[in-house]
Amino acid sequence: MKENKRKINSLISILLIIVLVTISLMYFNIKGKDVAIKSSLKEYNTESQENEHMHVELDNSGDKVPVPNGYVGSKVAGENEIDTGYVIYEGEVNDENVVKAQKTRNQYVWIPVPDISKMYGIDENGKKWGKLYEFTTDEGDNIDPITGAKPLNWSENNGIMNIIGIYNYREPDIVLKDNSMKVYDMNSNLKNLNIGAENSHNFLIQLEKEFNEMIDSVRKYGGFYIGRYETGNLNQEKAVIIKGNINISSQNWYTMYKKCKDLKDENMNIETGMIWGNQWDRTLMWLIESDNKSKEEICKDSSSWGNYISATFEYEETDGNIVTKNEGIAKRIPTGSTEYTNANNIYDLAGNAHEWTMEGEATSTMNRIFRGGYFSYSSTSVLPSSNRGGYVTTSTNVYRSCRAMLYIK
Repeated sequence: MKENKRKINSLISILLIIVLVTISLMYFNIKGKDVAIKSSLKEYNTESQENEHMHVELDNSGDKVPVPNGYVGSKVAGENEIDTGYVIYEGEVNDENVVKAQKTRNQYVWIPVPDISKMYGIDENGKKWGKLYEFTTDEGDNIDPITGAKPLNWSENNGIMNIIGIYNYREPDIVLKDNSMKVYDMNSNLKNLNIGAENSHNFLIQLEKEFNEMIDSVRKYGGFYIGRYETGNLNQEKAVIIKGNINISSQNWYTMYKKCKDLKDENMNIETGMIWGNQWDRTLMWLIESDNKSKEEICKDSSSWGNYISATFEYEETDGNIVTKNEGIAKRIPTGSTEYTNANNIYDLAGNAHEWTMEGEATSTMNRIFRGGYFSYSSTSVLPSSNRGGYVTTSTNVYRSCRAMLYIK
């Protein structure tokens, strides 16, 4: 009997040891995974040390923001929090001078990127491609449960990205021809445009270089800056990103591309340019993640925060008068002229004017892609903020504007 009891006690002891070892292994495995996750995210957090191109500022919550030299983070309440839109200006801004500064100084808003792998991939030949998304309220495989973002033009297997279909959306790339065989990003057009490259081969190299440098900056600093307003003064020598500008359209894609590139002026700490499609998509994801907008407001009906024919709101005219834009009235308004179109300190991202991007329907068509809706259309008729449309790069009309972006060198 005693012998049996000893055996039972020994067996119980062994079982207890096994249980304790198993629990310990599970604990350290979980902790190991947690550390690995934190380690992988650390690469994309804003932990950069100050250098010759930027300095670190703290937002209202004490979180670090990389600010390019030549710009200063806003000290105005409502403009100095990452989660609700951290605004930078060319020069110091506070409660006393903010009204004037908004109408006279270029402004950008910080877009955090916690996981840059969602912005680009590398194909089997080593080329980087932008990851573009469509947005949905559905659930399922390959749909982000928080943002509703679903891969649009790509798949990825074992770290190798594949662009789906020769007629699909892609960036960076050139656009070539329409059904009449008229060429666009080709030698005959590029020679006299003063956009850097003078032939299609060199233009492709230029676009790839610009895209790769943007991605490298986002990886290094943990995000990028988006123009606070639609790009203005498009028919003048120098473009601007200021509140209340009405000169935001009626130029072709090439002119807008160059105007956005030249926004940096003589500031050697930054690069500016027309926004890429993957940056537009990341901005929409951030609006959802920060609880500023719902998935429905992004992909179905953006009339609650955009200038569409179905919307009613008050706005400021260029002469300073406050007027009402009523439902049923189609009117393009000065960019940033109403708080109705404000989303995390970014204005007119949903309506007012289509905004051309760097994204293209390449290599077999002539279109560059514009995003969002415009003032004379209903938001519920396939033109919410996530909308994609294409048009020829040489066209001009009042419906198309563009959005600039900025990244730190």
